[in-house]
Amino acid sequence: LHQATGVPSLALPRGAACLPPALLPYLEQFKRVTLWLGDDLRSWEAAKLFARKLSLKRCSLVRPGDLQPRPLEALNRGLNLTKILRAALPAGHKSIVSFRQLREEVFGELANSEQVAGVKWARFPELNKLLKGHRRGELTIFTGPTGSGKTTFISEYALDLCTQGVCTLWGSFEINNIRLAKIMLTQFAARRLEDQLELYDEWADRFEDLPLYFMTFHGQQNIKTVIDTMQHAVYMYDITHVVVDNLQFMMGHEQLSADR
Repeated sequence: LHQATGVPSLALPRGAACLPPALLPYLEQFKRVTLWLGDDLRSWEAAKLFARKLSLKRCSLVRPGDLQPRPLEALNRGLNLTKILRAALPAGHKSIVSFRQLREEVFGELANSEQVAGVKWARFPELNKLLKGHRRGELTIFTGPTGSGKTTFISEYALDLCTQGVCTLWGSFEINNIRLAKIMLTQFAARRLEDQLELYDEWADRFEDLPLYFMTFHGQQNIKTVIDTMQHAVYMYDITHVVVDNLQFMMGHEQLSADR
């Protein structure tokens, strides 16, 4: 993009799902920011999310399409990148929209029905039949008696999504983060690392690159503090999946009758 237009350009090396918070101050100097991330639905959703973070008033978005592919492909095809940039849509939204404004979005949902259905679990095909994949704005509750394997399963379930780039925040109120991370690292490596300590750094390096974060709470907590922490994580780390394990420990046993 910089080669073709001379415009200052910023690449996202970890993919369209990750705009590191440390970079945000460097973008303050620009009056206008154009987001041109990719040609799939997830990149388009990420562009809209970043626009809200950077201020809708100064952001424009390049809508994915055959004549507006990702920048490198556009350059290779000899397309006019300056013209594409000029045609970028303002990110600001009006209070009322017509179908004309929604038309392309509706087409995107129809053309990407598999992606709209959510991020599918690679290891749990039966779960995909039940839940259709992980989708924003949905709440899933797993119940079962003590010791039935809820935490073990949910850590595997979350790890499955995490390895596919779904930014995940864990709130483990029952077991501490060191023990939880040990369980998840063992599941990730699919081997008993305590018997092969020489492999620890190799697997730890790969595990460290996952978009996975942990809240530091343990035991009963003030619900407002927890929700404030979640909101901060969503804003700063682009979290799209939050795990609470478990509700009973977070609320305190005596509070279960209260309307929470």
